[in-house]
Amino acid sequence: MYAIVQIGGRQYRATPGQRVVVDRLDVEPGAELQLEDVRMVVAEAGDSGTTMVGTPTVSEFKVTATAVSHLRGPKILVFKYKPKKRYRRQRGFRADLTELRIESIGSIAGGTDKSAHQKAIEPKPEPIEEVAAEPVETAAVAEAAKSPRPTTPRKRQEAKPPAPKASRKAPIEEDGDGA
Repeated sequence: MYAIVQIGGRQYRATPGQRVVVDRLDVEPGAELQLEDVRMVVAEAGDSGTTMVGTPTVSEFKVTATAVSHLRGPKILVFKYKPKKRYRRQRGFRADLTELRIESIGSIAGGTDKSAHQKAIEPKPEPIEEVAAEPVETAAVAEAAKSPRPTTPRKRQEAKPPAPKASRKAPIEEDGDGA
């Protein structure tokens, strides 16, 4: 079984025993957390129960996690550059992170038996097809449908003759003066 949990605006897949690295949380290392923003609970093969999708959360479940440590992410270099202007700025960034260990996924009522709290996802009902009554045709409509519409053949456009090619050099004009 696994759950999709939202922590700090991001969604993570949580399985018992897994370690998850999230944005820095305001908890001490070793403290236990109750994550109640569970978006989905998925029962895998061999698990009892069914898959539950929250609207937007599954209120019957919570995820218990323990804060393992606080750490910092890798350094990311941010480089700003404007060509031909002698403008170059370099700045580094490291994210503050918290490592969580997922302890369990359980119901809020207490036990790990989820069958009492689960609701099966109901399939959407099939749309009912309505049988429309055939329209009554009048004699004028029936006759208009039978007679073919007059069509006029399209006139074919003649191809235009190609434009004369312009010479690359301008003609040399000579004056009669000889100057």
